[in-house]
Amino acid sequence: MTIEPQADDPPRRPNPPAINVPFVVLATIVVLALVHVVRMQVLTETQDIWTLLNFSMIPDCYRSADDVCVLREPWANVVSPLSHAFLHGDWTHFLTNAVWLLAFGTPVARRIGTGRFLIFCALGAAAGALLFDLLNPSLLQPMIGASGVVSALMGAAARFALSGGAQRWGEPAYVPRLTLRESLTDRTVLFFIVIFFVTNVAMGSGAAFLLGEGGAIAWEAHVGGFLFGLLAFDLFDRAPRPDRFEAEDARLRP
Repeated sequence: MTIEPQADDPPRRPNPPAINVPFVVLATIVVLALVHVVRMQVLTETQDIWTLLNFSMIPDCYRSADDVCVLREPWANVVSPLSHAFLHGDWTHFLTNAVWLLAFGTPVARRIGTGRFLIFCALGAAAGALLFDLLNPSLLQPMIGASGVVSALMGAAARFALSGGAQRWGEPAYVPRLTLRESLTDRTVLFFIVIFFVTNVAMGSGAAFLLGEGGAIAWEAHVGGFLFGLLAFDLFDRAPRPDRFEAEDARLRP
């Protein structure tokens, strides 16, 4: 017995291989790992302190001449909104970000391509750093980690890969992009957004209360990156809007 496809079914696409991670995602993770290895195994303590001082995000150094801030190189404030994403506190910090980068970076990179992916990640890191700076203007504690980048990728994925109908399309590269309004009314996406914000604020507040300022989670950077990914993904997405997908579907149907 042959089952004919329904009129409203999307065209069948070839299933991607079980392991199909874009090279740019793997390369990004490798670079982050190498930076951490160099810091942990190669640099002396003095060199690592210099690295942390100049490449981490320190909000207070944009506004004051604190004794710590005057030790930074003149270019530190320029590069730190991006360079902070290459540094991690320990292997747990790195591995956590690497796993989420692999999970959310893969569909985004396959959809928008290598060049757009790199620019998107850089701007996601900067967006996370910006919100962190705005909400902690006098903080002298350094902020490091690729969490802002990962959060930006999560926000981007919410616009296409997490919608309730995404399973029908299979390969994320073919999933129609939701408008912002559609994203905020899709149950699956809305649930993901709410959980993201609640867990980040709760974890950030709880860590700060239990561990003090030095052990706080930079939830502000997470939120900043996520908002950038959610709101700005349209500028990077090279896939057509749903109406153009419908036209393509009609053309491909027998």
